[in-house]
Amino acid sequence: MAFKLLVIALASALVSAQGPVQCDDMRVRRSAHSLTDSDWQNIQNVVSQLHLDGQFGRFARTHDAVFDNVHGHSAFFPFHRRFVLEFENLGRKIDPSFTIPYWDTTRDYRTPQSSPVLRGAALGGNGEGPQGCLQSGIQGNWTLGFPNRHCLSRRFSGGDGTILPWVPAELISSFIQRDGQLSDFREHIEFSIHGATHIGLGGDAGTRYAPNDFFFYMHHANIDRLWWQWQNSQGRLFEYNGPGAHGEAQLADVIPEDQAVSFGGQAVGSVMILGFNGVCYYYDSAPNPPSRYPGASSDDNGRMKITPVLNATASFSGSSNVASHELEMAGIHRALGEQAGLKEFFPKVALLGPSRMEIYRPNDKCGGYKKAKQALVYPARMNKDWVKMHGFVPERVEKVYRDACRLIDLLNNSTYVSPY
Repeated sequence: MAFKLLVIALASALVSAQGPVQCDDMRVRRSAHSLTDSDWQNIQNVVSQLHLDGQFGRFARTHDAVFDNVHGHSAFFPFHRRFVLEFENLGRKIDPSFTIPYWDTTRDYRTPQSSPVLRGAALGGNGEGPQGCLQSGIQGNWTLGFPNRHCLSRRFSGGDGTILPWVPAELISSFIQRDGQLSDFREHIEFSIHGATHIGLGGDAGTRYAPNDFFFYMHHANIDRLWWQWQNSQGRLFEYNGPGAHGEAQLADVIPEDQAVSFGGQAVGSVMILGFNGVCYYYDSAPNPPSRYPGASSDDNGRMKITPVLNATASFSGSSNVASHELEMAGIHRALGEQAGLKEFFPKVALLGPSRMEIYRPNDKCGGYKKAKQALVYPARMNKDWVKMHGFVPERVEKVYRDACRLIDLLNNSTYVSPY
């Protein structure tokens, strides 16, 4: 009984003493692909001031300090949700309209260097010279102070001004559908889209002090969007398991922090739900926050029990291109009948009957969906230095990569046509 009361007390302490506080003023994080040159100029104004104030160095130092307690651990998602939010809140003190956009890199995965997000009016492209110094974009010609005085660097992974392929949306959709445990989803994301994008840009982005590059905040806003998508699609808003700071992860665990950027000892449970406890934002291509804070109870053994609540606006797709979600799901549903092995990767679609997948497609005269088949391409492998820096088990990383290749082979050997 004493243990049960302790767990209930910890659960109640996950939020403020007054209970979960709903946000009065919500802001929307938009896709970086939707931003205009004027939007980028506004972002540049804010980040330039934050740079002058020393905030980029402060956040890079903190990320380096907590690195080993975050990556490869369950804290990966909640830490970055809180970390990016802290940076965003500082920007809003300069410009109240400032919001960090998210960069859905699946939209650029084939030829990342051609992304509009990397044009001169936006993030800028590859670095130049022996040090790979960035000379274009909103951080062009910046000098940074952590871990030493240096130019902001980018070194595209292709070695000739190109970036090796990133991760297709269909692979992320598979993770969202088949991972019933957060520990599995976290590992899949870290071993794929998270690492691939950091490595692809290289330079500062490929180090422990990646927050020197504003790309970091946009990338992790997207990772956060995918986590929120998974939380809602699985109906597991409070799912939190895997390796924690002291054994099995608990919602009462304190979010890793450093004195340079302190979160005030907040518990993981305080940031699980968008729209509450200061997490006052949502995404333009993900489920809306709940109208009420989800409830928690305790089972007979004193363990916290959360009743899954499926969000009606949730999707099984990881792409931010919501206009093509139905085409993706319909194409995969058709491919399931051609390649039995796909059921392992898309179990949610496999449960949908044909009538659920009937979608309206206009005829050719009205511009219907008609596209020459283009094969999905394999993502680049994570390099050994990246795996070692994170302390990942190489065999587990390789398994995730081989599974991704197998999924791509199955789709390419069917009639599936990616709408992205």
